[in-house]
Amino acid sequence: MRSALVALWLLVFAASAAADDPRIQGLQVALEGDRVLASFTLEDALDQRLSRRLEGGLATSILYRLGLHRDGRRWYDRRLEENTLEVVAVYDAVARTYTVHYKLAGELIESRTLRERQEVQDAMTHLGPLPVFSLDRVRERARGRILVKVKAE
Repeated sequence: MRSALVALWLLVFAASAAADDPRIQGLQVALEGDRVLASFTLEDALDQRLSRRLEGGLATSILYRLGLHRDGRRWYDRRLEENTLEVVAVYDAVARTYTVHYKLAGELIESRTLRERQEVQDAMTHLGPLPVFSLDRVRERARGRILVKVKAE
């Protein structure tokens, strides 16, 4: 696989093309050994509803769905692997801190304690580089170009 030329083509899905709707921007993908690293930003994500939930102390989450696909027109099922990244923020009114948890495929990978609201917004929407896929599990099926797709919910 290492000797084969593998190109990572970036494809970003957005729910709508409207300017104020949340959208993924700046998706960057890199290979580090057999790991696929992704970095991206979710623009216009924290609307008034999410902000009120967060300030009220409710767990507020953004779910990112990531897909690793083979780039080929003649393949029926091009999906190689899927993964989810969930970013959950909780406000502690007593301590006046926010805790942000990152879960990849349901497993906690990182937690941060922050004090400023802007830091929380950045932590929830500016992600990476994170190892989101491992090519060793899809080595035989991943020949040629590979697409990485990201969608926020």
